[in-house]
Amino acid sequence: MEKSSGLSDNIAPESSDAMPSAAAVSSPVENLLLSVENLCLTEGSADGLSTRNFLDENGGSLRRIQENRINGLSQCQTGFENSMPVPPPLLSESVSGSNSLSNGGSFQGSRLQPWAKSFVPNPDFLSVSALDEGPGRAGSGLGDNSMVQSQEQLKKVRIFLGLLRGDTFVNHCSNQNGLRTIQGLLRLRNQEITNEICNKVLALSSRGTAVVLELMLDQHGRHVFGELIESLNYQQLKLIIYEITKNLDEFVSLTLVKHGSNSIKRVIRLLRRSPLVSLVTNNLCAAFLTIMTNRTGSYIISECFKQLSAEDNKLLYEAAIESCLDLAIDHEGSLSLIRVFNTIQGMQGYRLLDILSTNVAYLSQDPEGNYVVQKLISLNNPLFTQKICHNLRGYYATISLQKGGSHIAEQCLDTEWKSWVVEDFLSSLDTPLNAAKDEFGNYVIQKALKVTRKSDSLLYQKLLLCLQPHLSILESGYGRNVFNLITGG
Repeated sequence: MEKSSGLSDNIAPESSDAMPSAAAVSSPVENLLLSVENLCLTEGSADGLSTRNFLDENGGSLRRIQENRINGLSQCQTGFENSMPVPPPLLSESVSGSNSLSNGGSFQGSRLQPWAKSFVPNPDFLSVSALDEGPGRAGSGLGDNSMVQSQEQLKKVRIFLGLLRGDTFVNHCSNQNGLRTIQGLLRLRNQEITNEICNKVLALSSRGTAVVLELMLDQHGRHVFGELIESLNYQQLKLIIYEITKNLDEFVSLTLVKHGSNSIKRVIRLLRRSPLVSLVTNNLCAAFLTIMTNRTGSYIISECFKQLSAEDNKLLYEAAIESCLDLAIDHEGSLSLIRVFNTIQGMQGYRLLDILSTNVAYLSQDPEGNYVVQKLISLNNPLFTQKICHNLRGYYATISLQKGGSHIAEQCLDTEWKSWVVEDFLSSLDTPLNAAKDEFGNYVIQKALKVTRKSDSLLYQKLLLCLQPHLSILESGYGRNVFNLITGG
């Protein structure tokens, strides 16, 4: 049985840039302590604590941390002794809030144990088992005697975090070892440590942007962000979400890049039953067309349709209805709009399909819009299929000569309103011939001959009368397929 990695399955990255196993590097405790010592060497000692006695007041740096094997699992024991009283929180209650989910909050998906939601734990810092065995053990070990409860160790964490300010904190979270250190601290679910990290991500970097935004855009930093939002109480989470959404331009910039998009999708999954999700969906509505016409951004809105309730998605569906024609003629927008068909329901679904069916003659001749029309027909809704077939009358001959339009004409020939298509071709003697010898139109004529031969001999005979006098012309080129079908070639 192998020890689980520092990164648990339920925070695995959504994309291909998955973090390597924590087993591949030294333990998080050593990383944390060495990080503190290295930072002290760089920044100087703090509060009279020298780099020599920072890790071990009796001399060596890590000599008293020993490794034992218990039931085949690697366990570490530290030499720290003598627990001390828990210090007061770093933040007042008005800022840090409480761990309870009052005020309308919900932490569905959070790894906090139910009994720990209203419990502010001791500063249980440097428990190797808690750090190495994932958040499940960290949550279940709160208050356990195996976790060191030393004021001196909490002081060291304060010094360590105090040295990580602004850009230094961002840089620390942007590498794998630093990422694991901060994640390990967050997984302790210690309110004071979490408050300190929360303050740091709400601060501004040297570039004038909030640290939280820079973390969300970073390949490694986004994992710290994901761990952080699952560690926060309702009031703290509200501050983070406000910081993300208060500037629409910055928010949109997040949605259009890979790591920012993944970070926002993680927020949506966490807030799927919280009123705070409206802060995110309101911004998505405000920039709906821009986000939906971007491949990366559009998946955020798809995540909303998948995760949120119909009521929470109501404004997003309204935005889709309002923008549907603009989306339909855009390459990425048309693909995004087609995904909306899979989830929209009720009166909003009716209104969306009605607008598109009304404008089907225009959309059928658009290089992107024709795919939306094909999807509409494939929904097999009799009401809208009939409306599409009816609104295309007078256009079948034209769209049959286009790549996308020819597919639409063939789909209409498979419906019970196929006679409207054939009658369009028979409106002129030259129309069947022109279509039969065209690169795309010949497929429509073949389809028309096949379906009318089975079901309507009169229409079939009329088509033959138009085509048979021109068999010599059809004997070569694209018309050869129609020639073979008529003559049995």
